[in-house]
Order: sequence, then structure tokens, then C-alpha cells
Amino acid sequence: MKKLFLFAIFSMIALNTFAGGIKTSYRNALILAYSKENSIYEDDNIILEIYNEQLWATNKTKKTIFIDLAQCFAVHNGSSSPLFDPTEKKQGDNKASKKGFSTKDDEYITIAPAIGSNQNETFICNMSTRIYGNYTTSESPSGDFSEYDKRLLSTIESLLTESMAADPKGKNYLGTVVRHMGEEESINNIGASIAYAFNRKSEEWTNVSLTTWVSDVIFAPIYVEMPTDLKKKDKKGFGIKETSPAIIHVRANSPFEFDVDRSPVIVCDWEGKYKKGTFTLGSTWIAKTKGPSLWAVLGAVVTYGATLFFASYNETYYKKQVQFDGAQANWGKLTLVKNIKKTGQK
Repeated sequence: MKKLFLFAIFSMIALNTFAGGIKTSYRNALILAYSKENSIYEDDNIILEIYNEQLWATNKTKKTIFIDLAQCFAVHNGSSSPLFDPTEKKQGDNKASKKGFSTKDDEYITIAPAIGSNQNETFICNMSTRIYGNYTTSESPSGDFSEYDKRLLSTIESLLTESMAADPKGKNYLGTVVRHMGEEESINNIGASIAYAFNRKSEEWTNVSLTTWVSDVIFAPIYVEMPTDLKKKDKKGFGIKETSPAIIHVRANSPFEFDVDRSPVIVCDWEGKYKKGTFTLGSTWIAKTKGPSLWAVLGAVVTYGATLFFASYNETYYKKQVQFDGAQANWGKLTLVKNIKKTGQK
């Protein structure tokens, strides 16, 4: 009995020691959670849905649907703009002319007829690009303060003040802060207006719109758990060797029932300069930069010189998955990193 008691005490000490040894390199993020109910539009022919920072479309009919890009607009904070820039190369399977201007083939997105129950959605566009950028308390990115800008800056100030209060030294933003808001008090609004028809030469196009707003905003520490790269021996053979996604751990509770594959949540990297009254919201896309091998360096020197040498560097982008660990998650000792792209646990 005495030995059992001593073993239990030893186990508790060992567990506490292990837990106390966790060190987490973190960075801060502003998480924008949009209204789930308003992130989807559906009629008899088409479904539009915003999730994972992108706009997707699903064809419900047995006929091909054409989306006319010339009649499509993106909505951000009440203002609309063309969904696509005709001078830029389109994404997906669309082609651009050699001069960089769009051709007639680029003016439409086609959505295949519904075939079976496993048909994937069609990607339309990114919805987060208009959110990312530099913000300042003296001038917004657009040059003028909208009501959304004013509410955003006011919310940011209160979030940061409350977050820093959790640091005994009053230097870093360690606390998790959450705000729930309705449509009239929201700090951000995104959406799109789409025109579709069953014939690209049609004179009658159906216009539909989708807009959603931030219902919950979270300011919290995050860290990235990078996937383990497959080794050469693991790649042998023809079986499936699937790499796990990079996981963005958020020290907060999920604002609603969370679907990792179809979530209307945008996690923005946050960097701020208090003395200048500026901050930056950036993408949390995860990438690894790999340097050139010795043979690549030698080849660059012998043949093409520095150009090939620098081209030998490449980035591998990973699928990301957001995971809410909870506001009281034990991440051990938190250390703010200078390079926001290098974070994790030890």
C-alpha cells in the first residue's frame, strides 16, 4: 500500500514537471467568425457558400450553369467592386492572353451539371484579400473611415487593452478576448453579387447576392503545428502517403459548432505598433522554405550563376486546419516570437 501511494505521488510530480516544461512560441491573431446562417445562399438552381476564406458554387440542376464575370461584384463593408480584374490572369482552369488581358474565354465560369451526390463545389474567388492589409488610426486603407472602420478600430482598442491585462508584466497580449455582435454593430462585412444563366448567349441573367457579417471577433494567441514531412523511405511504393495538414491552434473557444472543412472563419495574423497607431492583418497560409542542395549550388555556380542559385529555393505550402484549443488551454510558458512564421511548441 505504501509503495502504491509513493508511486502515485511520483506520477503526479512527473506529470506536473512535464506540463511545466511546455514552451509555446506564439503570435497573436484576430479571428473573424462570420454569421453561419448568412454565409450561404440557395435557390432552385444554385448554391453559393462562403467558407475557408473563399466563395464556392454548387450546381443543383442537370444543365451547365454559366457565371458571367462581367456582371459579378465583390462586396466589402457595404461597397462593391468588380469581382475580377480583367487585366489579371484568372484562377482555376481559365486562360489569359499573352499580353495579360483577359480573352473571351475568361469572361465566364462554367459549373458542371449535378452528377451524383459526391460532386465537389466550384471555386469562384477568394473573399479575404480585401481584409488583409495595413491599418492606421489616422487613415483607413481606402483613405476614408467608414462606419465599419470606426467600429473595427474601437473594437481593436478594447480587445488589446483587455488582452494585455492578462500579462502580469503588462507587455504582451496574453489574454483571450471575445466579442459577440449583431449585424448593425459588426466590424466587417463580405459578400458577392453573381449573375448566372444556362446559356452564355442568354439575354436574361439571374442575379443573386450573398452577404455575411462578423458575428464574433476573437483576439487570441495562436501557434502552428507543422506536419511531419515524409522521408524518402516513406515515399516508396504506390500506396497512399497522405501528409497531415498544418494545424493553427487557437487559444480560445469556438464561437459556434465548428466544422473544420466548411467554416466561415478567417484567422488573420496580427502585428501592431502601438506608438505609431498602426497594425497589420495578414494571411496565415503556412509554407516551408527549403534551401538548395549542395549539387544545386555547384550547378548554379558552374552554369547559370546566382539566378539558378536563388531559384533553387522553393516553398512548400500546406493545407491548414484551424483548431480551437479553448481559452484556458495549458500551453505552458508563452513566448512571443519576432518572426510570426516560426511558431510552435517544444
